[in-house]
Amino acid sequence: MITILGGEVLSALGNKAQQLQLMKEGKYQTLDKSVNVFEQIKTLPYYAIQGEGGFEPLFDPIPHLTRLVSSLFEQNNFSEQERQRCGLFLGCAANDISLMIPLGTSIKENQRPQFSDNRVGNGTYADKLTAEFGLNSFSLTYNTACTSSSNAILDAATMLESGVIDYALVVGMEMFAPHSFEGFVSMQLLSQQQTKPFDAARDGLLLGEALGVLLMSRDDIKASPWHFCGGSSQCETHSVTGVNSDGSGIAQVLEKALSNSNVSAEKITAVKAHGTASYLSDLAEINGMKQIFTQAPSFFSLKPYIGHTLGSCGVSELIIMMNAINDGFIPKTPNFFTPDNDINWCPTRDLTPCDSGVFLLNCFGFGGNNNVLVVEKMSA
Repeated sequence: MITILGGEVLSALGNKAQQLQLMKEGKYQTLDKSVNVFEQIKTLPYYAIQGEGGFEPLFDPIPHLTRLVSSLFEQNNFSEQERQRCGLFLGCAANDISLMIPLGTSIKENQRPQFSDNRVGNGTYADKLTAEFGLNSFSLTYNTACTSSSNAILDAATMLESGVIDYALVVGMEMFAPHSFEGFVSMQLLSQQQTKPFDAARDGLLLGEALGVLLMSRDDIKASPWHFCGGSSQCETHSVTGVNSDGSGIAQVLEKALSNSNVSAEKITAVKAHGTASYLSDLAEINGMKQIFTQAPSFFSLKPYIGHTLGSCGVSELIIMMNAINDGFIPKTPNFFTPDNDINWCPTRDLTPCDSGVFLLNCFGFGGNNNVLVVEKMSA
């Protein structure tokens, strides 16, 4: 059995204590970001990381990731010998997009591009973390859009199960990337005020940034009440950008994830939905779940709390969900006011007491990659 030993995350919810308090109150924090799109200035809410230290638009994530990993290793008394048996799996969707800024400027001004040392490719971040903590040389990086770190978790579990490594450090990271933000604005995918998953008046997503680190192992190496049961990752080719609104692609990956986990739909305690608040994405997600569940399960979205953190959301949202369950509750879904007649299912509107169970985590990527994970927390 694959065990999840713990995780640390930096997001718009602040530190762990602030994170739990805000979720209990159903509150969140955003700030305004402005970008120039087609010669017009657009200002929209953005879920920026809240915490100590500098988080300027192109901050270097390595010092912050180092602190998160150090804290996680300290909590688990992770020795030098154990680190040498630990592989690294890193998922991020938009790092390289930052390189487009100086490239674009150089083309406009007919000059050589000037690159910042603070933003580099995913492989460089993996190499720096491996060297800093003396990890095993086995490392993989992922860029599958919004499923990047979810796929990293899935592959980490496979490598652990096969005995290639005994521990896995899974990193999900996404920081503000102006070109990425501008792209979502130009495609008219962003809400003007707030993200409202599954609500009849939902009008788009809001972006956010997050750094998350997760430590995994096997029960013959180190026990934990949290277990990774299984999952699935599949691609559908309905369109260039996303899933079929009839939910057929999502139903396939849900069914496969449950089958791979030896878990029936009736055993699911709650679903951490992808819940981006885009009209077709939410519709597709519910239509897919309706083909698997005979009645609506308890489901919630964390996007109103931390925004859509793209490649980081798989790791970051898993950790935030684990923190909530460890504290004894399933979060409510903020900004849900009016049920959608096309959906007819409603996400959580209030905190639900819960300290254990089997949980489904949906993550669907821009471009049609769908990922579903199943985790369990054993009762004390």
